[in-house]
Amino acid sequence: MSQMIRRFQKCLILLLIVCFLVLFLFAGFDHVEFVKNILRAKFQQSVQVFSYNKSVTIETKVTFEGDNQDSLYKLLDELDVTIRRKSPESKIYGNIYNGKGKIQVESYISAIKEFSKKYPIRTICEIGFAGGHSATLFLHSTDSASYTAFDMWDRAEYEDSAIAWIRKRFSDRQISLVKGDSTKTVPQFAGKCDLIHVDGAHHAHFPKTDMKNMARVASVNNLLLLDDCSKSWPAVLKGVDYLKNNDLVHDIEMHVPEGWIYRGAQKGWCIGSYKVKAQTINTSPVYDLPKSISFLDKTFCRPPWHGDTCAVNDNKQCSQWSDECFYSKVTGTLSVSCERWHGAQSVEQVTWDQRETATDRNEAHAKSFNFYQSLPDNLGDIIEIGAGPFTQSQTILKDKNATSITLVEPMAFHYMTHVKRCFYKNGSFMNLPTTLLSMPAEELNNTRKFDSLVMINVIEHVYDALSILNSAINLIKENGLFIWHERLWDNYRGVATPPGNDREFQLHPIRIKTVIAKHIMSMFEEVYASWDTEELRRLKNQGVYFIGRRRNMVAKTVIPQHPACFERSKGKQTVIFFVSNMNSTFLQSQLMMVNDFDNTKSIILIQTDNFTAKATAAVLKFSKIRIMISHQHLQNWRKEVSYYVEPCMFIYPHLTSAMLVGADTLCVGNSGVTVVLMGYSTKRFPNYNEILPAYTKYQMIDQILLLWNNKNASFTSNIDLPKLTFIQSEVNSMNNRFNVSQYIRTDAVLVIDDDVLISEALLSLMLLRWSENPSRLVGISRDMRYVNSMNEYIVRGKNPSLTIGKTMLFHRKYLVKYMQDTKLVDWNSKRYCEDISMNALIFKETNLRPLFVPMSAQGSRKDLSEVDGASVVDTKWALRRTECVQWAAQYFQIKLY
Repeated sequence: MSQMIRRFQKCLILLLIVCFLVLFLFAGFDHVEFVKNILRAKFQQSVQVFSYNKSVTIETKVTFEGDNQDSLYKLLDELDVTIRRKSPESKIYGNIYNGKGKIQVESYISAIKEFSKKYPIRTICEIGFAGGHSATLFLHSTDSASYTAFDMWDRAEYEDSAIAWIRKRFSDRQISLVKGDSTKTVPQFAGKCDLIHVDGAHHAHFPKTDMKNMARVASVNNLLLLDDCSKSWPAVLKGVDYLKNNDLVHDIEMHVPEGWIYRGAQKGWCIGSYKVKAQTINTSPVYDLPKSISFLDKTFCRPPWHGDTCAVNDNKQCSQWSDECFYSKVTGTLSVSCERWHGAQSVEQVTWDQRETATDRNEAHAKSFNFYQSLPDNLGDIIEIGAGPFTQSQTILKDKNATSITLVEPMAFHYMTHVKRCFYKNGSFMNLPTTLLSMPAEELNNTRKFDSLVMINVIEHVYDALSILNSAINLIKENGLFIWHERLWDNYRGVATPPGNDREFQLHPIRIKTVIAKHIMSMFEEVYASWDTEELRRLKNQGVYFIGRRRNMVAKTVIPQHPACFERSKGKQTVIFFVSNMNSTFLQSQLMMVNDFDNTKSIILIQTDNFTAKATAAVLKFSKIRIMISHQHLQNWRKEVSYYVEPCMFIYPHLTSAMLVGADTLCVGNSGVTVVLMGYSTKRFPNYNEILPAYTKYQMIDQILLLWNNKNASFTSNIDLPKLTFIQSEVNSMNNRFNVSQYIRTDAVLVIDDDVLISEALLSLMLLRWSENPSRLVGISRDMRYVNSMNEYIVRGKNPSLTIGKTMLFHRKYLVKYMQDTKLVDWNSKRYCEDISMNALIFKETNLRPLFVPMSAQGSRKDLSEVDGASVVDTKWALRRTECVQWAAQYFQIKLY
């Protein structure tokens, strides 16, 4: 009987729905809003949400939000149509959206929206691109975030179409694809991810490994989304259990809609966030600071609290000559206000600006360390925190070697331009690859590890001692070296002595006591330690000189986050400038525009040659410059930059304000390129109609120089194009293509024939290789030519000696060197030897043969008509080229084979 009643109820409900639809059709569309409300109520579906850590069930509602989601669904439908042309639905991976169920989409959108209210989403990382549905959702739901996918790419028949569609629909975004096994590719990824989606293989160890690996790349503030988080996928749930059991996630919620079965499996997903271990500082608001702090697993009271349980309040006021409000009888003065710190910095600046010396008690410190005899010969990658204008590393490395050095100094750029004998005045330390970080050490991240860390007489100059000390420990590799000296102040009471005339008090606000020093040293295996030295006795101070090797141990630090004492831009954009002596003046207007733009977060300078004082003064005028990387890092600049920001994909010759509205990293500077074309034959005019419009659109091309060598025939193709400079040659000579230095603004020059069209992707790859090796000649693998032991020019061989002039990329300085060599110019004036001569000139300068870039389906060079080409009409072309090789080898006294 009860079954019959239930059947009757269902029939009655269906009948009412049919009646409603009939009424709607008769009523027309006057009541569309009423219908929308009914539909909206239908979409507010209850979903069972399980708090994975608390084992409770709660209810949540996902609300359909009108036009924005409508546009998303239209995009997803369009994507489905695109990929289903290549493969049937049954063979397509991915089901976050399949044209039917929208609950998961709405849940993801809601999570992204709530997260975005608190934190910016700058980077999206996803394991499992599949059909690109979730990628579309994430890109549509964020304003300017970059997107990186990790995917096996074993369904190329539709995945190629999907990624092409996404890149076209989101053409203003940085979209990267890493192909291969994600359990192997993600560990090699050097970036950080704000929004993370894990939807890779669902069996065996893969979900657990993917989740574990993504924890490493998670930003401090991150949103974690896990697809297929339901009992139908036990390997996925095991991965979640692993995250929970290892304390890698905050509360994570499992969403399982009742009755939603897709391809025979219960749908479900998880939403949470990773706990990022690098973030060891408690971000409690200033108005609710705790009474105690935890530093390396040890608890200390924080002023004004003291006593065994930190329950006694001894609130004292600070004044011009008293830091008692910051002082603890047990630990000393561990942090001060930004106002107090800036006052000390101004005294410090005046001190060094007037100093004529080249060191800061370096010899006294070396003697106290027994002249660093306990250090190994090679210190690897070094970081010195609080380098000052002179550094202590200059003394340490007199008798030692290093691979690279990073100097952390808030006033580094001021010292470079104002302190006469600043040791890194041109941006380089000795001849080492050098990175200058002009920021307080408190603001360092802990993503990079160093072999050796130098911190000598630094802590008393900072504003937050424990933050720096904790960062320093985390920056050192296991078994890495800590070279540390600090004065200790067990007898200090937080006031100047005497008040009104204590320069020591003005300069050094931070005063730590021995208990802190010994606690720090416990993290290291002692190599050298001295508590009593001639220098300490001279200064009538306590202190320690310590060298230790980092133990394999983890200690937790939880301290209130100090407000940043360095001016922080509210912008999102980081801009990298490639700067040389030649373009340093030219780039000033660009630097000023970027520095003044509200959305600019920071500026990074990368040197492309050894800076002169003039170049240094020209570029170090702008407040948002935070990092300078020396020219010795050029070959690995992307890796070095990646420790601080996401590297850029392209290097532009110049920027406009319209480009400064996103959150990606932009690169600009000398790695823009000038294209030099030279022509003679009127039969090649059709080539120019294809070449010139294409090159005009390439953003990396600064200008196109078109030299016309035919005085007897006018150039009739369209030359009224942006970027194009037309030059009518006085004489017909192949030398003309190198006689253009007076027109060029960029360091990179591409000399290319008028019978080929290079793609933007291939040119970008050539520029990248050249920017890492700016002294080299760069060619294309198809243009390799060989020289045998008899100095004969041949087209096949083992080790290429030359690249032909069809496509050559090199530094503008070689144009000048070539044209200044009158004998070289005379020899080539009536011959077709200029490309071989340029090869020989650069080889003579560098003792290095050309670099070659491979072509691919995307990075290609299109062949055009080569009518009237010298190599086509000259039957003795190979013999004439051999003559060119032999003359150049003899003239430059080199062996090209």
